[in-house]
Order: sequence, then C-alpha cells, then structure tokens
Amino acid sequence: MRDKTYLSTLFDYNSWANEVTYTDVSNLPPEEITKKRETPLQSIYVSLHHLLNVDQIWLGHMTGKTHSFKTLRDVEIENFDDLWAARREMDETLKAYVDSLSEEELAEIVDYELIGGNAGSMSRAMCLTHLVTHGSYHRGWISDMFGQTDQMQPSADIPVYERALRESGKPPMPV
Repeated sequence: MRDKTYLSTLFDYNSWANEVTYTDVSNLPPEEITKKRETPLQSIYVSLHHLLNVDQIWLGHMTGKTHSFKTLRDVEIENFDDLWAARREMDETLKAYVDSLSEEELAEIVDYELIGGNAGSMSRAMCLTHLVTHGSYHRGWISDMFGQTDQMQPSADIPVYERALRESGKPPMPV
C-alpha cells in the first residue's frame, strides 16, 4: 500500500469524524462526559483521550520518538476544550505527516512496542491505516456510550462524510 491519495483521504475523513464526535460530545452535560460506565475505557472522556494518546504513540513509533504512557487509560489533559484543541492539532499533524511521506517511506517497516509490551513490525502505511481504523473503532464505543444518555449519538461514518463533502460544495473523495 503506497497510495498517498488514499491515505490522505482517510486522514481527512478521520479529522472530520473526530470533529463531529467532539461537537456532539460538547453538547452533553459535563457529568455525562466523565461519567464512569461499563466499558473498558471507563468514560467518554477517557475514550477521547485514549484516541489522542494512541495517535501520539504511533506517531512516535513512526518518527523514532518515545512516549511516557503507562496504561490505555492515561489522562494528561483534564479540560475538555484543551483536549479538543490537542485533538485538532494532532489531526493536522497527522495529515501533514502523511503528506510529507514518499512512497518509499510508506513502504518502510516500522518496529513498535505496545503499552502492554507486545512488539511487532508493520509498514508505515499499515501503521497509518491502523490509526484511522482504531479511531473509527473507538468512536463506535463513544457512540455506544451516547446510548446511555438521552442524546442522539454521533453519525460519523464514511457515507455521512461523503454527503457532507457534497453538500458543502467540496470536492468528492478520490476514486
């Protein structure tokens, strides 16, 4: 997989989906955002933070930097608005990172070690694909937690994104 256009489109979608999710979360009562729930990541807030942390971890793997995260539930940013700002910054960082890569760099093998100690190797393109699919996976968890509130869950899948592009007059997703 060396198609930068495809990966760039995935990261544009991912950024949009994060924005939709954060917008919907911001409309929840604050106590619903941090309420402990029957889910491995404990709350909507911890789940949002987990997505940011994992992006930082994998970006570190791909750029040769380390991280200080000890658990999947580490929370370093206590304020929702600050977390949202960090999310937006990370989305821009990831999009710029994808744009900066050559086909050869996309094919390079990246060694990684997960928080739990499991290690492996994947192409940089697959690491990037993982970040987008991981985001979708956990936004699904967040959507499920909306079912425990009286609010409508976020709707942020790819067909909704395509419709939003079309309705806003933006170019469609590449073929």
